[in-house]
Amino acid sequence: MTMDRRRFTALLSAALAGTALPLPLDAAQSFTAEPLRNRGRTAVTPQETYFRWERISDRVRAAIGGGGNTVLVRGRTGALQSDGKNFGLGTTIRREAEAHGVPVTVFLNTHHHGDHSGGNAAFMDVRTIAHRHTEPRIRATAERNLGRIDQVFGRMTEMIEAGEAPGEMADDLARGRERLAGMSPQDFVPAELHDGRVTVDLGDGVVELHWISEGHTDGDTFLHLPEEKVIHAGDLLFHGRHPYVDVGGGATPAGWMRCLDAMLALTDGDTVVVPGHGAIGGPEVIRGQQAYFHQLMEIVEGGLRDGRSRDEIVAERPANLVELNGAERFLPTNLGIVYDEMAG
Repeated sequence: MTMDRRRFTALLSAALAGTALPLPLDAAQSFTAEPLRNRGRTAVTPQETYFRWERISDRVRAAIGGGGNTVLVRGRTGALQSDGKNFGLGTTIRREAEAHGVPVTVFLNTHHHGDHSGGNAAFMDVRTIAHRHTEPRIRATAERNLGRIDQVFGRMTEMIEAGEAPGEMADDLARGRERLAGMSPQDFVPAELHDGRVTVDLGDGVVELHWISEGHTDGDTFLHLPEEKVIHAGDLLFHGRHPYVDVGGGATPAGWMRCLDAMLALTDGDTVVVPGHGAIGGPEVIRGQQAYFHQLMEIVEGGLRDGRSRDEIVAERPANLVELNGAERFLPTNLGIVYDEMAG
């Protein structure tokens, strides 16, 4: 029996990431109740594509599935692609991105995690950019991935042969595996490592790349397209689900809030916000992430004021947070991280 596309996407994403199955994308509910401003966006989902491409504006598309949400920004002189999805999918995301009519000339890593940097190998022939803090982390991620080529590509081949993946992906796998031969972990690291802000000119519009502070990791870059009124936040935004606060990767809730404040200051009521995980929305997506951390801070502050222990505080289960989709195990973890930061 042929598996439906949504189930296949979930299975393949899980296989590539080496994690438990994620919840369906459309299961995410906004942390806030404010309605989404559509701005005429339409989903573009040809059956021959692996990723679900959503039209954000004339120049901008978002690719959903196979890892964190990414964006493609087309210009007169080339296109910018943010992130390369999970390991093994870089060749596919590039092929599908360039099928929109403009060759990719700039590639950005929003941060180092494997569902964003796994596909880097497919873009090493263009201008590549990331924050300087990502360098050792992308290298370490690549080293782990290069040690499981047979496992990942074997699973993908089995799915293609079973008719559970687009046939075009067979050629992608062959070209991707050929490209990986002889590559070292350092070869996955972008050549241009910035310290805070870069402006990319695509000929008929600019893309501003911002690093504000340590946040989800210590190397999160978000994209701002001022003419398009679009922000792509990478994993600084988990919409409708518990965020992953990667303390080992340099994360800090206080710094994350500084990033959110900076993003929100660039929006108005018409801005489209693309999170790293969860549904696309407007500025309410940023406010929802702020509200999540504010609530955790209020819980911790109240507990500290009442003389409660760390164990008692992290056992809190506010109903509105328990109902969020995604890994509920992150709730006590995140409360503990906020506790440690606030308690010094």
